[in-house]
Amino acid sequence: MRTVVHWDGDRFFASIEQAADRRLRGRPLVIGGERRGIVLSASAEARRLGIRPGWPVGKARRAVPALVVLPAHYDLYERFFDQILALCRETTPLVEPAQVGAAWLDLTGAERINGQDAAHVIARIRATVHEWLRVSISAGLATNKLVARIAARMRKPGGQVAVPPGGERAFLAPLPLRALPGIEAGALEALQVAGLHTIGQFACAPVDALSTVLGRSALPLVRRAQGVSEEPVGRKRAAEPGWVEVVEFPNDVWEEAVLLAQLRRMLEALMTQVRAGGAEVRRVTLELRYTDREESRRAADLPEPTALESDLFHMLPGLLEDAWRRRVRIRAVALKAGRIYRPSSQLDLFSAASPRREYDLRLASVVDRLRRQHGRAIVRRGDELCKQAG
Repeated sequence: MRTVVHWDGDRFFASIEQAADRRLRGRPLVIGGERRGIVLSASAEARRLGIRPGWPVGKARRAVPALVVLPAHYDLYERFFDQILALCRETTPLVEPAQVGAAWLDLTGAERINGQDAAHVIARIRATVHEWLRVSISAGLATNKLVARIAARMRKPGGQVAVPPGGERAFLAPLPLRALPGIEAGALEALQVAGLHTIGQFACAPVDALSTVLGRSALPLVRRAQGVSEEPVGRKRAAEPGWVEVVEFPNDVWEEAVLLAQLRRMLEALMTQVRAGGAEVRRVTLELRYTDREESRRAADLPEPTALESDLFHMLPGLLEDAWRRRVRIRAVALKAGRIYRPSSQLDLFSAASPRREYDLRLASVVDRLRRQHGRAIVRRGDELCKQAG
């Protein structure tokens, strides 16, 4: 029987700021998105005063005049995250980052490896992180990644929840349906109108009826609602979480314009995956494979995470120039999105956005849905059409 652990940082951004600067400790602190003007993370002291992620920063300032407001320092959070991952990998090689501030560990056989059961192993890791980095993390233990992830959020902050083998379905059943990952907002609303409000109700619903709302994803989602998930830990995205688009050309390519046009299409597909995952990313990595099978790669980071390809298009020419170090024809290209950030339980991609960005995100979501239903060619960018006409 597998033992999977999901750990999730508590008030992660704010806790790291307080850990890095002792002058901030004990003070009400929020991390505010500079571009969006909303609270991304609130310290324990700020939460005790009623402030929550998703509040406008201006409202938070008015509510607590002594509030300390800092911009997000993503490089700092990622360094702390990498240190916690390194600590986890000292215990098991099967570590899979889920996002910045959360990861899965496979601790199957922990008793044999460490002389302690999995609950004691993750408790020791949590204690070490708190003592070493002054950051609190919560954890969930279960037989699979899905249930462990949900369990980790049940007793935040600083909690640890273990779901016994065989108890997965009973654990999930009373939880609200929105707690089940993978159901889009529009489909969730339709299911609730149909009277399905809990994961247990969804798990018992006829798959044929659910298919009218969810299509081919109905059966996999029902299986997840029943607590069944066989996805392994650490094999799909061992180094860094993210999504990838790969294209191998039928004929080796030399023309920069052809490569850039292909990269733009790949970036659109890549960010469609990111939005489908309810996430944002801060890093894009380009990998080139030359005609002689040698490879080169370059990565570029944004100041803030995004779920929109329009924020990344301008990076492609420089990324290609930096990665194409040998003037040799290109056999294949890969584009990866990494450094994942997911909104907290009080936020989603839309509530965390400014009005203009919310409009752009909703437009992108509509385009994504049309392309899923009718194919990519149903919606095309004007510059792409102009190049073809030329």
